[in-house]
Amino acid sequence: MSQIIAYKLNFHTPLHIAAQGVGYEETESMIHSDTLFSALMSLWHHFYADADIGKMCGSCDQNKDGPAFLISSAFPFKKESLFFPRPMMRIGREGEDDPKKGKQLKKVRFISKGLFEASLKGNPPEFHADNTFQNGMCWTDRQMPESARVFSKREVPRVTLDRRTFESDIFYFSEVLFEKDAGLFFLVRFWDQRIRPRFEAVLRLLGDEGIGGDKRIGRGLFSVTSEDNFTLSVPKNPDGFLSLSLYFPTESEFDSMSDKVSYNLLSRKGWIHSFGAMSLKRQSVRMFAEGSVFNLLGRPPYGASPCVLRQNREPGLKHDIYRYGFAFDIPVLKREET
Repeated sequence: MSQIIAYKLNFHTPLHIAAQGVGYEETESMIHSDTLFSALMSLWHHFYADADIGKMCGSCDQNKDGPAFLISSAFPFKKESLFFPRPMMRIGREGEDDPKKGKQLKKVRFISKGLFEASLKGNPPEFHADNTFQNGMCWTDRQMPESARVFSKREVPRVTLDRRTFESDIFYFSEVLFEKDAGLFFLVRFWDQRIRPRFEAVLRLLGDEGIGGDKRIGRGLFSVTSEDNFTLSVPKNPDGFLSLSLYFPTESEFDSMSDKVSYNLLSRKGWIHSFGAMSLKRQSVRMFAEGSVFNLLGRPPYGASPCVLRQNREPGLKHDIYRYGFAFDIPVLKREET
């Protein structure tokens, strides 16, 4: 597996990442790869030529060889414990039928690195509800106190005024507050090592600018630490891969998928934040969610960045808009090792 760099985001102010399909009253507790990538690209031109952005995107019509780097989604961490998306594979003992345990297991969204590595090797761990915390959302390989938390959520009341009648109405804005020893982390593979200093400069600027909703009033500010040569223990003879990012397959990759893939789908849409074209909406696309498992599809990188808004069709838009859709692939053994 190629070199992986881990970046930890330590948030200094609350974070709001809009949850799909709802208003401001809900917020995500992670950052999807396309959101993180778009935030970085929106600042890239402050330092570097616009021509670099096409290479960063690795879009089908601009770069046949894929992007200059691969980026995962950002997941929770607490102290030295990293939490990965729960793999969409069977967990628990074969033949186990416990409705209560099944309901508890459905709450789990993230699992610790040790449990994640065991799952990659086809050795699904036995589930113990006592080893979960954060209202059952996080599962680790040791018992955690009930008070353990990565973050908390709060609702902040806001007032909106009707532009015509000036009547007021209250709505609620949810935001995530991370503990001092917690935050979000993501992984990067650089295919072109010359890009790394540029990437890190833009990432630091993003930390100062903020990410997510209300960044203009100080939300989503963070500092960054990095870990070179980050490693995961993976199977020696994998028969599939798991994606740690949202994944938009090419047509040939989709045709090569077997009927034994395990996945969830997410619809991705929303407004763009390009200067001079803030009122434009991206075309909606459906993507495979983090933790989805696939058969091997040839040589990575897998995926593409579809164009969701064309410059020549929208006034004020200075460049095409792409939705990042490359898989951050991790080897997985779908059958149990013997």
